[in-house]
Amino acid sequence: MAHHARWTMSQVTELFNKPFLELMFEAQQVHRQHFDPRHVQVSTLLSIKTGACPEDCKYCPQSARYKTGLESERLMEVEQVLDSARKAKNAGSTRFCMGAAWTNP
Repeated sequence: MAHHARWTMSQVTELFNKPFLELMFEAQQVHRQHFDPRHVQVSTLLSIKTGACPEDCKYCPQSARYKTGLESERLMEVEQVLDSARKAKNAGSTRFCMGAAWTNP
């Protein structure tokens, strides 16, 4: 299926009704048109604040409302985060992602 700036309902329905493995195959074909399939992007994910989140996302172990066994940690200091980012880069990561358990930015 070609790229669409605006999707019609019938196009969305057609896409929605395709078998999952066919969608995966088509996605891989599109990806290969734009990216080298031999290249893998190495990413690092760091939790800069773990646990004690005030939100009530029932699926998430970060929520303070449930006994998940997760030990909460304070927000990391900026220098700790920067040090982790440097280590990730030195280990080959080209993307550094940070996650934090809280409700406000």
